Amino acid sequence: MKSPGRWWIRAWNLALAGALSQIGFIPVVFVVGAMLCGLWLDLRLGTRPVLTAACMIAGATLGLVVMVRTAMTAASRFRMEGMQPGRRGPGPARLRQEDEPDDPGEAAG
Repeated sequence: MKSPGRWWIRAWNLALAGALSQIGFIPVVFVVGAMLCGLWLDLRLGTRPVLTAACMIAGATLGLVVMVRTAMTAASRFRMEGMQPGRRGPGPARLRQEDEPDDPGEAAG
């Protein structure tokens, strides 16, 4: 059953889903940037394929690491509608402090 006071959880999750849908571009940006950097270095130093290949491998590795860390960070911020009332975390969970009391006895007294 949906709780009417939890509309912000859905809004927060939709915002994170939008950000996560763009995560696949992170390795592409790193690889293309590293390739351009490697080509520039190869032209300056005269070592045609060596630095381009090394920079692309480093860019792909770094891009994958950044992508996985970003995905894990964003995924950990998703909120479930049935989460524990006493649990605190980043994002809209801070709003809950004003909206609803942690202890049902506080609301009565």
